[in-house]
Amino acid sequence: MGFGGLAKNWLTDLKFVFPTVILVDTWKGMGYIMVIVIAGLLSVAPEYYEAASIDGASFFKKFTCITLPLLKPVLVNVTVLNVTYGLRVFDMIYSLTNGGPGNATGVINTAVYKEFSKGNLAMGTTLSSILFLVVLSLLYFIIWSMENKEVEV
Repeated sequence: MGFGGLAKNWLTDLKFVFPTVILVDTWKGMGYIMVIVIAGLLSVAPEYYEAASIDGASFFKKFTCITLPLLKPVLVNVTVLNVTYGLRVFDMIYSLTNGGPGNATGVINTAVYKEFSKGNLAMGTTLSSILFLVVLSLLYFIIWSMENKEVEV
């Protein structure tokens, strides 16, 4: 069928393993995020677009002046969900590669798991605490930078 070029060592070759894991994990969570964004898009009243059309606004102007400002709370929530999910990803990496080949797909969560499974509770707790502080500070920055200002439409 001509798909011979796709026959690669996707999970064992160092060039392909991390992009493959990212692609699989993105595909897994894409539907949930799409539902949230589509619900946000459907909540924008069509009267805004009608008024903008009467005023002669282009598609780009409608998108930047109506859609994006009204979707900002939805985009903040989606960004926070994506960042927290991305930083706590463990199941996909562990089930696909177990952190390998070598340590190419190792993340802090796989290191925490390996430390706890070796019985090194102090190091596992330290790594978990570091992950918590990183997630907390990153989410604080994201929410602060995307803070919802008054939207005038």
